[in-house]
Amino acid sequence: MKKKVTVAVFYLMTYSCMNLSIQAQPKDVRIFCEQVKGNTYWLKIDVVRVQELIGGTDATNVYPDRKVYYRGTFGVRQTQSTSAEDFAEEVRMKTLPDKETKVRVWERGSRVVVHGAKARNKEVRIDITEVGKSKSRIRFKFPDKRDYTLANLEEMFKIAFAENKEELLGAEKTVLIELGMTVEEVIKVRGKPKTRVNLGNKTILTYDDLKLVFEDDSLKDVK
Repeated sequence: MKKKVTVAVFYLMTYSCMNLSIQAQPKDVRIFCEQVKGNTYWLKIDVVRVQELIGGTDATNVYPDRKVYYRGTFGVRQTQSTSAEDFAEEVRMKTLPDKETKVRVWERGSRVVVHGAKARNKEVRIDITEVGKSKSRIRFKFPDKRDYTLANLEEMFKIAFAENKEELLGAEKTVLIELGMTVEEVIKVRGKPKTRVNLGNKTILTYDDLKLVFEDDSLKDVK
């Protein structure tokens, strides 16, 4: 009898752990993954895959701060960069004696099909196939579970993919910011700021390369 109870408890604990793992991903995120499967997109970022004799490393990672990091461990040290070109060059230098290792960079603008999408505990994996049938993966990372939301995933997805060529070409246009523009007008053309500070009649928007100062909802200074 004791043995049967022990076995029952074991299976109950196993089921509970599996159920918690499934529930760790928001339901709307899992639905989003199903919706993007089979769709065609155009890359808005470079994608890097390091192909080795056995297996390979998909190095492209997108984070909630909207930054893209290329990362992989080769030998005993990790290689990381925000530049696909620099990452690829460093990997080539580290693996120079190994002729079986090849670095593949899919350039921005490449047409791809999403052949797989899966929500994991701390990331969403998007598997893509290029026209030439070569495959790679982009990981959307969520180190902090509070950032693991559909809204964040959708914004991160837009960092990596354009739904059509017009959107891709539009992203290449020069962003025009002029004095006198309102806060919402700037956000519309420049995107969501890294930080937004409201100080009475003064608002400050901060991007990676700009700080915009508004007074009475009118752009007064750019730093």
